[in-house]
Parts: sequence; C-alpha cells; structure tokens
Amino acid sequence: MFALEPKESPFRLHDVRMRKLIERLGDGRNLRYTLPQLWYAAARGRVPDLRETFFGLRMAVSMLIVIATIIGTVVVAVNGLAFWAVGIGVGVVVLVAANLVLNAVRPRYLATTSVRMPAGFDRFQQEVIARWTQVYGAPPPGSIDGRTPLPPVPARPRFAVLCPESSVLTCLSANNVAGLWGMAPVGRIDQLPPGVPVLVLHDASVRGITFVADARAALGARVVPVGLAPRAVLGKEKAVRLREGRPTADELARISGERLTADERAWLADGWQTPLASVPPAKLLAALGSAVERVERALNPDRQRAEAVGFLTWPTR
Repeated sequence: MFALEPKESPFRLHDVRMRKLIERLGDGRNLRYTLPQLWYAAARGRVPDLRETFFGLRMAVSMLIVIATIIGTVVVAVNGLAFWAVGIGVGVVVLVAANLVLNAVRPRYLATTSVRMPAGFDRFQQEVIARWTQVYGAPPPGSIDGRTPLPPVPARPRFAVLCPESSVLTCLSANNVAGLWGMAPVGRIDQLPPGVPVLVLHDASVRGITFVADARAALGARVVPVGLAPRAVLGKEKAVRLREGRPTADELARISGERLTADERAWLADGWQTPLASVPPAKLLAALGSAVERVERALNPDRQRAEAVGFLTWPTR
C-alpha cells in the first residue's frame, strides 16, 4: 500500500520521491531534519515561475478569442449571413488588441505578483505527513518537529549561533552542534552568552539582512554573518524563491549600508526572499563549520603564521 498519490498529494509527491527527499536531507549520514525543511525540499523546482504562468495566461486568452471567433463565424455562416469575413476580421483585431494589453501589463505582473508555496505547511502536514504516518506507522525517518524546544544554553560555550528561525535552530541542535563545536543555538540577541563569537544565520530577504545589521549594531565585532546571501540564490533554478508584497522605503533604507551588489538590491527591492529553512541540513552544517574554522584561524596568530609559510595547506606537488 502506498501512502501518497501524485494526483492528490501537494507537490505531486509519491512514495518513491518522498524517500529520495528523505535520503537527500539525511545526506547519507543520517542527519536529522525538521518537517519545515522537508516541506521546502518537496517544493524545490515546483514553486510557480511567473514567466511561465504569464505565458500560460497569454495562451489561454488567445485560445478563448480564437474559439469565440470560430464559433461566431460558424453561426453566421449557418444562418446564411454574408458577414462571416467581418467576424473573422473582428476576431483578429480583438486578438491583436488583447496581446498588446497583455504586453503592457506584463512588467507590472512580473514585478508585483505574489509567489507562494504550492501548498501551505498545515496542508502538507495533514495530507503528506499524517498520511505517511498512518500507512507506515511512523513519521518520515530522520524527521523532527520544528517546534521541539531547544536545550538549555551551555554554561560555557565556545560559540553561539543566532537565528530567528526556530526550525533551523531545532535542526542544528538535533545534529549536535553543541558537541561538534561547543555551540549554543539561540533565537534572540538577549539570550546570547557573553563574550563568545556569534555566528548569525538568516534568510535571503530584507528581513534577514536587517537581522544581521541589528546584530552587528548590538554586538559589534563578535558578529560573523553566515546566512543566506541573495547572490547564493540568484539564477539558481532549484532555489525556493517566494514573494509576498514589496518592502517599504524604510525597510530598504535600513539595508542601504550593507555590502550588496546592484543585482542583490534589485532582487530584494522586488520583494523576493528565500527562507533559510529551505537550505538542507548538510549545507547549514558545512557553512557553520567553515565559519568556525575562519574564527579559530583569526583568533590563533600561530596558525596564521604557519599557513602564511605553507603549513596546514594541501600540497601542490
């Protein structure tokens, strides 16, 4: 018995594809992942593309006009009227006019139309996770609820990771960042332990960039940005890019001092965002591991000198 039917399931999921998603999230290492991460993984490559949607709209309008013209011409001809040529002419004029109007509204459509997930998280839980659990007797292997409470902050951590997304912090805790790097995952600045480097994870969004700016203003040089930069998702077909309205002038002004390219600023100004929870656990852990190495190298002058003279580097011969 199969749990998922592609015609009925959000994201056209079936059991085989679901298992492949689970394997990818586990990365062959039995990494733990949250249900929101599975939700985003299922949506990868299936979020609406506005250019394709608009093309479909243009084709639908054109087909309706053509069909209406054909029907009108047939009706006129059947009734013995000699105005069928006029009907065809009117249909052609309407078709051309409709396409001119669509061309005129296309830029605004592409710039302002909302882009959402194919199905909400609640529906995903009800129609995918609940069904899977019913058939197989357990939730998807390796999954954890993104609302699982975080463990207490260690008394003397070596690092802290600051992230406003609770499901990402849950994922990091479940994959033992405390044991790997002595890292304390926290969701707010006021929860941070004093005096340790703070690795800041954030969305690729105006809100995410602002979160980094606020952290830097409050913590100064302790902040090490490790989040999802807009450049990381620009031009990536499989990235989950969403839009719910456009940022205000005040919101854009708050990120004016950040180091962003012109393309990144334009992307953010158009309201696009990529949620951090759409990043698989393996990539999150790899980004944190690289950041930890950079911090340790910066805090260790002996290591810096050794690397400068060729030690701790891969041999070139």
